[in-house]
Parts: sequence; structure tokens; C-alpha cells
Amino acid sequence: MTTPDPSPYLVLIADIRDSRRLPDRQATQARLHEVLMQLNTAAPDRLASPYTITLGDEFQTVLLRGDTVFADIVYVMSAMHPVTLRFALATGTLDTPINPDQAIGMDGPAFHAARKAIEHLKTTDGVLAIVHGDSETGGALLDDLLDDLVEGSLGLLNHHLRKWKPSRLAVLSGLLNDMGVPTIARHLGMSEQAVYKNMRAGELEHVIHLFQTFTTLINRRLQQVS
Repeated sequence: MTTPDPSPYLVLIADIRDSRRLPDRQATQARLHEVLMQLNTAAPDRLASPYTITLGDEFQTVLLRGDTVFADIVYVMSAMHPVTLRFALATGTLDTPINPDQAIGMDGPAFHAARKAIEHLKTTDGVLAIVHGDSETGGALLDDLLDDLVEGSLGLLNHHLRKWKPSRLAVLSGLLNDMGVPTIARHLGMSEQAVYKNMRAGELEHVIHLFQTFTTLINRRLQQVS
């Protein structure tokens, strides 16, 4: 009999949209594996359980905090473009011990909430969802009012993310990883003017602020659970 882990975690479950319609599904899965391995080696101490492909077109991870999760999400979106993905984040506890080697064989409220959220995204054509796995709060991240604000903000964000070109995602990824404009321009092979144009056209300053607010709410929720 396993002992439940009482610590709060942030669970991410994601999948490739319309994966069966991809012209080269095997190559896409290989690319996804490569991208996730890059995230695992970048800063492994932030992960309670590493990014792991579970069903070929789906992957998951368990994080200790929300500090880097949105940078990770945008990096995956940018690296996998034009392949599109869905991402569901859920805070909460586990009914099983953490698996530090692979994000498999674990279960509990956080995983249940993330699974429910990813299934809901499939019906709404959304890109990103954030929920809480504690049934006592009815799925709200902190309270009903904040949950409504998060849901509305995510609705607007999802609308933009679905339409962005790879260059904009790549610029946002660089900014979320604390890269300066000159470094982003060199890395992407574009002019600094083009970087600034993407920042203005996509209102990336506001997107980053929104991600920072989501991160604060997630970390506060994790602290409340503990």
C-alpha cells in the first residue's frame, strides 16, 4: 500500500491537437521528445517529476512551483509550431508518492483536475486552462471571483495564442526566459526592429504581466494547500 503525498504540487498535462491528422506523426513525436528533454535538462531541480511522454501525443510533469511553467509552455508551443497543443495546469495534492524518474504511475486530486481540464479544452478549442484539484473549492484557483477573472483572462489569451505566428511565439519565449531584445534578435535571425514590432503587435508586455499574475495565484494556492 502506497502512502499519499500530502505536499501540494502543480500538475501539467498537455497533448497535441488533431495528432491523428498530422502528415508525419512519428517525426512530430520525435521532435516533442527532443523538446521535452531540453526542458528536463535546463533546470531539473524545479521539477518534482520530469516531463514525460505518456501516450505518444500526450505528456505530463509535476512541478514544485509555478515560476517557470509558462516559459516552458510557450517554449514548447514555439518549438513545435505549426503543430498545436493544449495545456492544462492544476494545483493540488496526490494520492500516491511522487515518481522522481518519470511522470507516470501517479494519481490524486491534482491529476484528476488536470485531466478534466484537458478534456474540457478539447470541447472548447482552447489552448490553456488553470484549475485547482481540491474538490472543497469546487475547482476554483483561490475563490469564485478570482476564478471568474482567471477564466475570462484565459479566454482572451487563448483567442490570441491560436492565431500567433511562430516568430511571435519565439519572441515571447525569449522574453519569458529573460533574454534581452538584442539576444532574441540574434538567436532568431531577425532585426531588433522586428522583435519590437512583434512585442507591440502582440502586446507581449501585457501577456507577460498576465503570466506573472497567474504564477502568483498558482504559488499562493500551493502555499494555502500546504
